[in-house]
Amino acid sequence: MKKINLVIAFIVISALGILFYFMYDWIGLPFLKALFPSNESIFEHLKLIIFPSLIYMGIEKIIFKDESIFSSYVSGIIVSAITMIASYYTYSGIVGADIPVVNIIIFFVCVSIVLFYRYKKISIFDNMNSVIAFVILLCIIEIFSFYPPDINLFKETFLDWDINIISTLKLN
Repeated sequence: MKKINLVIAFIVISALGILFYFMYDWIGLPFLKALFPSNESIFEHLKLIIFPSLIYMGIEKIIFKDESIFSSYVSGIIVSAITMIASYYTYSGIVGADIPVVNIIIFFVCVSIVLFYRYKKISIFDNMNSVIAFVILLCIIEIFSFYPPDINLFKETFLDWDINIISTLKLN
């Protein structure tokens, strides 16, 4: 992948991610929960990285006829998803607030991680295992989009819950 293609990929994936952020609210059809974030939970925001990256990977495979990119994209998507969750909970836990500008920066860092894995052709899986990891990831995303467990990762914000615990501890 040439560096100019890397810049184009960053712009396209970022633009698609931003567009995906608003799509469910704009269209509002229930089945769209499968592709677009339907609430403000950190889990739903993973879709801003996953699906735009997969779309760009498909475009790249068609245009450049490069069959070797699947494992590196899947690896980058998984690492960026873990990074997004860890970064969000770390900073918001330390600061005690959900800061939109920081969330946006985390999003762009995660897009960069996907593309770094692609550019360097880094893969944490061999080809067959990357397909299995991809299928598992999609199953998790789709199942939990429609049937989210009752834990903070799937709630609108965890800070309301956290503030209630802190205020309860202060009262005692």
